[in-house]
Amino acid sequence: MVIYTDLLTQALGNDEVGRRSNDLLLADLVHSRARLCSASGTTPVAEALARELSYDGALIRLCTALEVPAAPARFANPEHERSRLEQELGERGVALLSPVAGDPQPS
Repeated sequence: MVIYTDLLTQALGNDEVGRRSNDLLLADLVHSRARLCSASGTTPVAEALARELSYDGALIRLCTALEVPAAPARFANPEHERSRLEQELGERGVALLSPVAGDPQPS
């Protein structure tokens, strides 16, 4: 998924937001997660990709702020890395309500 990691790198590089509080980063993550989870089978591919990039970018920003190792290069397998980061956040007390549809559950 080199193309996905490239797109994610570009999306994060275009982030014009300066240093933000962890509360705002969490709000961004929750919002982008809700959009991702609301995607249906009829969601156009470009929109579904944009939702994944938005969520993964928000996930990386919050993880980085909380000193959880995260970077676009780790997203060669997006579902696996997303699950790993969500588990790391959970271990730090940031509980996301439900898994993203289609993502494997951490063991």
